Amino acid sequence: MFTTGVHAWLYWATGCYFTAFILCCYHMQRTCRIALVAGFISHSLYLLGRGWLGDVFIPNAIFEGTFFLPWCLALISLVRSVNKPYKNPGEVLVLVIVFSIFSVFYAKGLIPPTPKKITVWALVFFISESMAHAMFYTGGLYAFFSMVGKNTTNGFHSWVVWGFIAYTIAQVTGAIWCFIGWGNTFSWSARHLSSAVIWTFYAACLHLKFIPGWRRKTAVLTIAGAALVFFISFSDYIHEMSFLRVGG
Repeated sequence: MFTTGVHAWLYWATGCYFTAFILCCYHMQRTCRIALVAGFISHSLYLLGRGWLGDVFIPNAIFEGTFFLPWCLALISLVRSVNKPYKNPGEVLVLVIVFSIFSVFYAKGLIPPTPKKITVWALVFFISESMAHAMFYTGGLYAFFSMVGKNTTNGFHSWVVWGFIAYTIAQVTGAIWCFIGWGNTFSWSARHLSSAVIWTFYAACLHLKFIPGWRRKTAVLTIAGAALVFFISFSDYIHEMSFLRVGG
């Protein structure tokens, strides 16, 4: 079956991403993009293979945050390299490599989904949440470059805006999923409260931009937001490493 040696695709993808970054450092942009595309295709095949880890196709495994997040970041880097070929794709590639390396050492099996997770609303939630996290991290990276003077534009703000839109979609679809599965749209659990913390933080961050005196602090807030997302999400990922898994 397709699951035979499927994890090798992840190792190959990580190697391609690292190769693309090295080529980018030597200003070999065209070859860098080829390596990036090769890594993205390999990563996509790995995610597809994860869907078959339980011997029947379960899409939930494809969108597990630990493995889907670096794919989202690679997609961002790939799209930027196409839309803005004069830009250095190595900036976002740093994030791709870091999170890909984490996924290499992470527990790779499938967490058997409960019946309440077998719904399209759960899938949309996980997809939009991971994509939002990827945009928040990208915004934090460019905010850092803005602070150290390597990027004089305020380009990080657009990443925060789109990340907030994606995260809002995740909250809406998550509430629908919660209502279908548990009979309520919100519960006072750590998972729901941490999502609310991230949403309210970025809502405040976007509104503070329009208040005089806070505009120069938006870069700091964007970096703080990325750190907040990292602390919350990776605390969950580490906690889930102890869960029973199959196919790993």
